[in-house]
Amino acid sequence: MRIDTELLSWWLFLACAIGFTAMAVRERDALFVVSSLFFLAACVVFLVGRRSD
Repeated sequence: MRIDTELLSWWLFLACAIGFTAMAVRERDALFVVSSLFFLAACVVFLVGRRSD
């Protein structure tokens, strides 16, 4: 079985983005929330775009 390391790394980035967003909401830091949501969106967009290849 061959592991797609690029795909795995993007899923790990997505997990980090979710964690960062949760921390930002907990800290009530608006800039941190916005930045984390942009990072989360970028990971999702990349994963969706990768699927269409």
